[in-house]
Amino acid sequence: MKLNIVLSMLVAVLFVGGVNISFAAGPHDENCVECHSVHYAKGDFIIGAEPNQKVDNPASATKADGIEALCLGCHNKDQGIMPIHLSTTHPTGIIPSYVNVPDKLLRDGKFSCVSCHNPHPSNNNYKYLVVDTEKGAKIGRFCAVCHTEQASDDMKKSAGAAEVKSGPQATPRVKVRMAKK
Repeated sequence: MKLNIVLSMLVAVLFVGGVNISFAAGPHDENCVECHSVHYAKGDFIIGAEPNQKVDNPASATKADGIEALCLGCHNKDQGIMPIHLSTTHPTGIIPSYVNVPDKLLRDGKFSCVSCHNPHPSNNNYKYLVVDTEKGAKIGRFCAVCHTEQASDDMKKSAGAAEVKSGPQATPRVKVRMAKK
């Protein structure tokens, strides 16, 4: 509770003070209030986007929840920006058992949207990936971070040298509370 008050005051000061922040061009760069809202927060860390709890997650055979529901508030197959079809994308909401995913990429031990993507404007990587792929030219470097068994030795070396943008300076570890029905 105290954290929400402090964050709300900080955001209010930034908006009122007119701080000029330059971001890389991209769909999440218009302003922070697309996802964060001081007055209409729907979850921890002043989350302002409406979580979409209506989407079935085929990987876990449950409804999307947590950060997935937040992302699917905009990126869902029926509408939104760059619609995501969960049946044809990487599985989320699961505990990885086939590959060794670095712990810092998991949220509460599970694989999620933010395991691969950091939607904050400070990340100017291709498709907001947590690893720089040089605008998609070296996408294998990103895959090899987790899929080391399938990667060539050169790719493993490249992935090992790649900086994984995860932690406080990247996507924060937030808990998205869902409304009880």
